[in-house]
Amino acid sequence: VVPIKAEMRTKIPGIVHDVSASGATVFLEPRELVELNNAVKVVDLEVDREVKRILQELSALVAQLVPVLLDCLAGLARLDCITAKAGLRRLVGGQPVVLNDSGRVLLRKARHPLLVLARDHVVANDLTLEEPVRVLVISGPNTGGKTVTLKILGLFALMVRAGLQPSCGVDSEMALFQQVYADIGDAQDLTKDLSSFSAHMTQMVTLLELAAAQSGEGHRTSPGTLVLLDEPVTSTDPAEGAALAEALLLRLADLGIKVVVTTHYNSLKALAQTTPGFLNASVEFDIATLSPTYRLFIGIPGGSSAIEIAGRLGMDESILEQAVSLLRREDLSLEQMLSELQDKQRRLDQDVARIAQLKAESDAAAQEARSLADRLRQSEREDRKAAKKKVTEELLHARAEIQSVLDGLKRERTLLKAREAKERVADIEAQVRTRLVPASESVPLERLKAGDRVEILGLGAIGTLLESPEQKKRVRVRVGDTEMSVGVTQLAGLFGTEADPTSGSARRAPTRPGPSSRPWPRAEDDTETVLDLRGKTAEEAVEMTISALDRATLGGASWVRVIHGHGTGRLKAVLRNYLKESPYVARFRPGERGEGGDGVTIVELKAS
Repeated sequence: VVPIKAEMRTKIPGIVHDVSASGATVFLEPRELVELNNAVKVVDLEVDREVKRILQELSALVAQLVPVLLDCLAGLARLDCITAKAGLRRLVGGQPVVLNDSGRVLLRKARHPLLVLARDHVVANDLTLEEPVRVLVISGPNTGGKTVTLKILGLFALMVRAGLQPSCGVDSEMALFQQVYADIGDAQDLTKDLSSFSAHMTQMVTLLELAAAQSGEGHRTSPGTLVLLDEPVTSTDPAEGAALAEALLLRLADLGIKVVVTTHYNSLKALAQTTPGFLNASVEFDIATLSPTYRLFIGIPGGSSAIEIAGRLGMDESILEQAVSLLRREDLSLEQMLSELQDKQRRLDQDVARIAQLKAESDAAAQEARSLADRLRQSEREDRKAAKKKVTEELLHARAEIQSVLDGLKRERTLLKAREAKERVADIEAQVRTRLVPASESVPLERLKAGDRVEILGLGAIGTLLESPEQKKRVRVRVGDTEMSVGVTQLAGLFGTEADPTSGSARRAPTRPGPSSRPWPRAEDDTETVLDLRGKTAEEAVEMTISALDRATLGGASWVRVIHGHGTGRLKAVLRNYLKESPYVARFRPGERGEGGDGVTIVELKAS
């Protein structure tokens, strides 16, 4: 469309679509453009029809999947609900609770969710309501938290039914109530001619009708019903109101309904204190600061503290004094008694908390002590390993030196070389004793007595001393089940002595004729060394005998008792053939009957 000024007076063939208000301009579509515009319009219509067709086909395809899509939508809704529940749990500090259908309520550190959302610090309380308790009567001052406690219980009952985690502590338990009834606040309605009292009574009548219908033919209802009453039967004569409230609570308890009620009536407090199935509770009021603490005490009633609260809110002092003078003596005494009870309960709770703290500190200290003991034992084990490694290294070194001395002695078997070897071995023993047994860890030889623990330095063995080493060159020592004669210079006393009742004097055997003037020893001779070769091969036995004779000679022993057994006789023959040629042996003989018979050989060593 092309606008043409009327004053141009030009004839242009086309279609006039519009004229301006002044008539000076005409909106003209030239004839040459009509066909083109028509073609464009047709194409636009075809595009619209194609789009509509495609959308209809797609809609038909989607329509076939409606059940699946609805299921997905429901799943998304459930996920969204779960996400919302998780978000609420984080905001209010919710915890999972154990559910039951027996009407039992065990809430630990319960807090009102709305208060948690609105404040940084909220006083947490424990709330217990379990069998045989049917009615919980909460008393205490105004603004003290009675109604908040009531709402906490009702809100938690609804939250767990909706799958929400209430803001309480761990190990809490909540009943799954099927019905929850509440009469909280003032329900007066002028349009219905209902005063505060009549509005409450109407709700109570409805509640009793519902409860009676559920009980059916006089049977008690299940514990699946919870009733919350905030100061029932008020706004009327106090005496009549208290009597009516008492009768109402008794009826509800008889129907088996769980009831939590707040009140200022002293008669209801007395009812809860004396009637089975009823329990008192109270919110605390701090007289010292004239302010509520919002703490809940189970088991004791509370005073209203109305005069104190009025003074805190700015009431004239003279009015307060007159109000106190107008109180009946028994009412004043009751208020004082309840105040003292709450004070005692507060101190008791403080003591319990202090005891719990001390117990926790004691447990922590005990755990730390156990940990320290474990570390000390581990350190001791590591020290023992290190000491054992050191002892092993020192013993290997000493044995290498002794073996070198013995090799030299074998090459030159002379008395002078034997004495030099003996002195050298004594020096090695002294060096080992100095390195392995520091003076601060050993007991001097002059202080040793029978029964003390000693270490045989040459062997690296621990034994029990069987006799005092005083004025002796050799003493008897028990190592395990074996007794042996050891030179005093080879011993080191150890701390931690133990008495041994087996100590005693040695007996000497009678002499018998032979090439030597010394007597033949018996098994108990205190200068004897015992060598047990049973179970050894002939080659092993000869090697062990050579080593034993070397040690016995260097140690100054006089006799060696060799136990070889009977067997085939080969071990005995090989052993005695060697003894005939040994430079250390003066003579040898078979053992007597009491010494083991022919399974034992008694060897007398040459004097060094």
